[in-house]
Amino acid sequence: MLHVGVIRALREAQLPISCIAGTSGGSIVAAITASGADTAHMEEIAAGLSWRKLARIKLSRLGFVSSSPIEQFIEKVLPGVHFEHLQIPCAVTATDLMSGKAAAFTRGPVARAIRASCSIPQIYLPVQIDGRPYVDGGLAQYLPVETVRQLGGQFTIAVHLGPACEAYQPPENLLQLIMQVTNMVAKQNTKDSMARADVVIHPNVDDYSSFDFRNTTELIDLGYETARAQVPRIEQAWRRANRPWRRLLIRNR
Repeated sequence: MLHVGVIRALREAQLPISCIAGTSGGSIVAAITASGADTAHMEEIAAGLSWRKLARIKLSRLGFVSSSPIEQFIEKVLPGVHFEHLQIPCAVTATDLMSGKAAAFTRGPVARAIRASCSIPQIYLPVQIDGRPYVDGGLAQYLPVETVRQLGGQFTIAVHLGPACEAYQPPENLLQLIMQVTNMVAKQNTKDSMARADVVIHPNVDDYSSFDFRNTTELIDLGYETARAQVPRIEQAWRRANRPWRRLLIRNR
């Protein structure tokens, strides 16, 4: 939802997106943006999101929620779309459980790659792609700056939706515990990625849950206002870099 607001602000500022990469929930917005969908349609999709559309209880030794509804949701939004069909070069990152490294998907079905990228371990079951298990990309590459560079990106804008406050509160339930541990792991690789980005947009999301589907308009507006405030800085940084291309990178919510 926040990323949709960011995209709206960048488009209003006429900042072209030449390639895009996304991790976890950000991979959904990355793929829809790369498909050429207009912002109004993206906001309509965000407004229709709910937990029921993205998860189904399925008890297993590896997790307790199936992420198959995520794949089904993407298939409805981008039916039968492969990366090769997208209008803008796009990558979706997930974590390979066999190697522990980030995997960037740029070919094949978009929906299955997004499902893998969004599969938070211990909540969602791992997703099998070509015989290998994958989970949430944030464990290996929370902000896929390195992946956008591999796509040819020379000037990158990273949209960081991690906590603004470094202090953690005692978790009150299993879901909060899992998310807190996941964020701690992701934090280790985020600093390196932020250092490689030309500009980092970091909305303060501390008042919202990672699974907040009740404040869609607020979240879209927060992403929009935060990004719009950064537009002069983006243009200044781009002029300083004296580079001919501008690239966008998004992550998470």
